[in-house]
Amino acid sequence: MSTLKCHEEIGRLFSLKQKSEIQRLGKLFSTETNNYYYDTGTGKVLQLDDDSFKIMQCLFELSDVNDVNEMLSVQEINISAINDFCQTVINEQLFRAFKPERLYTPGHNELLEERVNNELSQVILELTGRCNLRCGYCIYNENCDLNRDFNHSDMSLEIAKASIDYAAQHSGEKIAVTFYGGEPLLKFDLLKWAVEYSLEALKGKKITFSLTTNLTLVTKEIADFLAAVPGMGVVCSLDGPEYVQNAYRKYANGEGSFSRAIHGLKLMSDAFSKSENSISINAVFAPPYSHEKLNDINSFFSGLDFLPPNVDINIGYVAEGSLPNTEIKLKNKYDAKPKVMDPLWSWLEECALSRPVIRDHINNISSSGIESSLISIEKRYLSNSPGDFYPFNGCCTPGARRLYITTNGELYVCERVGNSPSIGNIKDGIDFDRLKKYYVEDYSEGSIEQCQNCWAIRLCSVCYAHNYTETEFNANEKNRKCNLRRSVHLKDLVLYHTMREISPEKLAFLEHTEIY
Repeated sequence: MSTLKCHEEIGRLFSLKQKSEIQRLGKLFSTETNNYYYDTGTGKVLQLDDDSFKIMQCLFELSDVNDVNEMLSVQEINISAINDFCQTVINEQLFRAFKPERLYTPGHNELLEERVNNELSQVILELTGRCNLRCGYCIYNENCDLNRDFNHSDMSLEIAKASIDYAAQHSGEKIAVTFYGGEPLLKFDLLKWAVEYSLEALKGKKITFSLTTNLTLVTKEIADFLAAVPGMGVVCSLDGPEYVQNAYRKYANGEGSFSRAIHGLKLMSDAFSKSENSISINAVFAPPYSHEKLNDINSFFSGLDFLPPNVDINIGYVAEGSLPNTEIKLKNKYDAKPKVMDPLWSWLEECALSRPVIRDHINNISSSGIESSLISIEKRYLSNSPGDFYPFNGCCTPGARRLYITTNGELYVCERVGNSPSIGNIKDGIDFDRLKKYYVEDYSEGSIEQCQNCWAIRLCSVCYAHNYTETEFNANEKNRKCNLRRSVHLKDLVLYHTMREISPEKLAFLEHTEIY
């Protein structure tokens, strides 16, 4: 490479730094063994030698270094190393990420109506707004403003039928029918009817069913029916051993739900062990946070000998805002500010690095979270040259990937979105003007200023959930979460490449993993 071309390239990079553009173009990160660079434009990750790392430090970390001469004065780097670095940057087309003016995916733009009208993947029926529990961290509590409160509304048979008919008309070869609440088993009679009607109305399609239950209402009759439904999957909400479960998952009178829930889980496990269908478990990690508590939860689930093998057990924190003061902060005399800790991630990471495999036949809570983290990096956007578009963060195609139908027939993009603008009703169908305004235009316009300056724009998993009020997109709320999401994706990068260095065999499962 000529000296002139090298000079031009390194000058370009320092010019980007001086314009405060360099930070959006990539991210420098390190494992205990090596230093790496993630490139925003291409998705490539390059392992850096010592000289390249020193140059990268000058570009990303040393604020008082703003040109080549200053770099040479503070770093022991020779001209040959700079030349090699510039050659790599040019060959790999690094530091060239386009600055977007909008978020874009075909499914949100020119293909939106086609996909909404013809490719519905999942219809979610809110069978009831009632629940027989009053869990302390539930987003439907009266003390939490993230979502609606519990109510006494039940879905009518007419709305359930119309919802399934809509799915028949607007889905492709595959369709998932999900039952939601409240506690959907409070309307088991309607659920049973809806399953039987779906099998008739959706005949010829590949149908799957699912529901989430707190287990306390499960009977042998219910368990046997669910296990016999073709393609049924049941998510069982259970937080762990009795002292963990009863701390938050209670009845309105304060009584703990453990004994009834574990009885329901046994009935479900017995029924599903004779079926090709599957159950999974969702656990909530609530205060007080500690590794000891996680060890207790893990020991509890791995010790349930009645569970089928390889049950997917997911664990996550309570929803932000559902409980006061849920952050764990640690301060010592050297800290100017308390540090926000992440005990769940540090525990999961420790398990991932210490166990011989990510997942084995033992049911434990460490597998699912780590697998999803590793998958997000393995399946990231990757191109030889920078792409000129950036997707709608982690948002699915609104109204096509999922369609949430409330008890009164209102349509929403997802059950997780919470308070948000409706996109129509089951009688009249999708209102495309509202869909485009709130979930395409407003989301893109309200996000782009932050997104166009973010190195993690292609990794971002932020979606529509909890970023709306009932009447509009809440840009401030969405953008407030950006630092947290960047820290999550940085930890994902570090863990993935640590595994590549010390235990590459643990990542073999990624070769057979697909993203839906």
